[in-house]
Amino acid sequence: MKITIRFYGIAYDKTGNREWRQELDEKTTIKLLLEKIVTKYPALGELVYGRDKKMLDYLAISVNNRDILGLNGFNTVLHDGDMVFIMPPIGGG
Repeated sequence: MKITIRFYGIAYDKTGNREWRQELDEKTTIKLLLEKIVTKYPALGELVYGRDKKMLDYLAISVNNRDILGLNGFNTVLHDGDMVFIMPPIGGG
């Protein structure tokens, strides 16, 4: 299956890439996708994993405009044609 990943804000700064298309195995999860992304773009690793190498929820990640927190979190399964957005969290005051 093929998906598209779009990077915004600091995720773009760390990858130097706005968009990356990737061929993945069926039933790939967000967690496995992030591992692939960090392998390709190691500088993004500090935002994905903390110093203790545990996955963080610092980045806002959505699949087809739906936040993964409202889906199945890092265990969200991706499907052919999905669009994944990776960006800094949005906050206000």
